[in-house]
Amino acid sequence: MNAAAAEGKININTASAVEFQTLKGIGETIAQRIIDYRETNGLFKATDEIKNTKGVGNKIFENIKDQITVGSTVN
Repeated sequence: MNAAAAEGKININTASAVEFQTLKGIGETIAQRIIDYRETNGLFKATDEIKNTKGVGNKIFENIKDQITVGSTVN
């Protein structure tokens, strides 16, 4: 188990659609959009970059920001 999982946070750089759907306001469609965005644009460097995904605005971000992480970015 990684540190993020131990803290109960979801790593938006590695999360599956099912994991995203556990977050308030994230359904199947938005979960897939987040994954598609990540695959197209590369890893998120900061959690607020998730707002670049269609369907994830300030309201959803405010609901989930304390539940998500980008983990450690080791390249």
